[in-house]
Amino acid sequence: MKRLLILSALLLTACANPARNLYEGIKQSNDAKRTPMERATQPTPDYDAYRKSLENADTK
Repeated sequence: MKRLLILSALLLTACANPARNLYEGIKQSNDAKRTPMERATQPTPDYDAYRKSLENADTK
């Protein structure tokens, strides 16, 4: 029983930021649909840049 509890706690810490994981998954899915030229000329922002843009929009 202790091992199961420890294992489940370790698995939960691996998914510490589900919003980041969801954003990265959607980003990768959308990047796979784009052409190499589109990816080179218009790279999608990473999660940190996305959060900063949301915070800047909230303060305006």
